[in-house]
Amino acid sequence: MRATMKRRALVFLKNEEDGSSYYRLYQYLRGKPCRRVNMTPTWVYRLFYGRRYGKAVKFALKLLMGGVTFGTTLGAMALDALVWKSEVVIVNRRFFPRACPPVLAGLLKRYLRGKKVYWDFDDNIALDGELSKREKAVLEAEAAVITVTSEYLRESLGEAARAKVTLLPTTDLAFWGEETEELLAGKGRDSAVMRLLWLGTRDNLKYLEALLPALDQAAETIARDTDKRLELQVVSNAALTAETKYLRLRNIRWSRERGVEALREAEIGLMPLRESAYTLGKGGFKAIQYMSAGVVPILSPVGYNKTVIEDGVSGYFAAESGDFAARIGELAANPDKLRRMARAARERFATRFSPEEIQAFWNQAIGESE
Repeated sequence: MRATMKRRALVFLKNEEDGSSYYRLYQYLRGKPCRRVNMTPTWVYRLFYGRRYGKAVKFALKLLMGGVTFGTTLGAMALDALVWKSEVVIVNRRFFPRACPPVLAGLLKRYLRGKKVYWDFDDNIALDGELSKREKAVLEAEAAVITVTSEYLRESLGEAARAKVTLLPTTDLAFWGEETEELLAGKGRDSAVMRLLWLGTRDNLKYLEALLPALDQAAETIARDTDKRLELQVVSNAALTAETKYLRLRNIRWSRERGVEALREAEIGLMPLRESAYTLGKGGFKAIQYMSAGVVPILSPVGYNKTVIEDGVSGYFAAESGDFAARIGELAANPDKLRRMARAARERFATRFSPEEIQAFWNQAIGESE
């Protein structure tokens, strides 16, 4: 827990190292006059997400993480009710993971009564069971403002709750203050290597893995036609283990600093998905993050992704694996086009996904005018 005494605002984060917590809330509210609670403490968050485990160990760690999360969350609610007495509560995703018995639902409803509640989420968390039906009903009723990424997620709410929704994209402040020319300086300049990037969590590696045969074929074609080596950096909390003949595959253990470094180096960013009820709720963040660094995104036209780029201008849509390979080959053979698209991607980020408006929104939410 971290605290300042200037405002009576309390922010419940899953964990500040979690992607949703960090990019949706923490990057805007760190250093601001509000208290922050990691509902899942960092030590248990790192323990669970730090490596892959066998089924038995993973199950035991999941129980541990759930128990600690429930205890930490209830403790923070009690402290707030008795001592902190916040006026504004902002919650990232949910309070209680996967289960909310009637007694907890009653406590939560009583705790939130009289507070201005902001509920923020960026995935279809009710569909995969992260958010229980009982807690969803409480949050829909008690929230004054619900912030989500897309109309699809708005429609996942009850009719009365939809009127409370504000659409906020998930974006990244890391490169916001940097000059575009500096970010674009190396794009398309290296005649020996074409640099691809996939940045994400282990749960989504399956989409990239399905793409590897096409990428390996593209690497062979590019090497033959342009003498360039195709390199794919995978920045994740788990390694992608695969054999490739022509594609150079580099696994980089995720940290925020390593992710930023990889974004600086990359020229093309990949975001493959398969359409499902869950992926339709995704907010296109990976592509937005690529664009923030002047990296040309190639992405599956699934759900919100369809609104992120202008196809052929600031990125490419690729419906099939072969489409990804074709677009990569096209840009490898046309470095001038790659640089034009990199500039357009950066410009679209600045105009369509500017962090300034989101920063202003959260400043106002906690009562800070600037």
